Amino acid sequence: MRRAVILLPLLLGGCSCERHPAADAPGAAATAATAGAEATGSTNAATVAPLAPAPLSAVAAGAEDEGIVVRHYLNALARGDHAAADAFWSGGRTASHADDAVLRQLLSQPEPSRVLSLRMDTEVPIARDQAQPSRLREVPVRIRVMTADGPLRYQGGYRLQPRPDASGWEIHGASVQPVLD
Repeated sequence: MRRAVILLPLLLGGCSCERHPAADAPGAAATAATAGAEATGSTNAATVAPLAPAPLSAVAAGAEDEGIVVRHYLNALARGDHAAADAFWSGGRTASHADDAVLRQLLSQPEPSRVLSLRMDTEVPIARDQAQPSRLREVPVRIRVMTADGPLRYQGGYRLQPRPDASGWEIHGASVQPVLD
């Protein structure tokens, strides 16, 4: 019973020789100063400064992420709204020969091989440059299109860059190919 009583304070309070990661962190002194200022009611601007830097981003804070931009583009293609789809590209139009031309052509065909459904899976964007924050991203995609003639699969990625005004992302390239079963 005596051993339990002696060990109880150690279990509740921790050992004084134990290293505390919060105390070893570079911003620990500022955290302690901020906590002390809050306790005493002091509002010194030097001690109440934010501790963590804001996350770096190449676009505005409220902009849609890269995967959402690609999804909106593919949804516009699936609806047959090529003007809206082209607006997602740099300069408001695709290159003379977009690398997703096979997919664009399929979604533009008339009734006989009409698209019954389209499923797209986007993955986490990959940085394609060394800049901080990254200004070139690639969104890997897998697309399954169900047509009247059967299912078709596509795989590849869309490369994005910030719009000139940094209000969001725009597509500047694609590499999407059919996948043979």
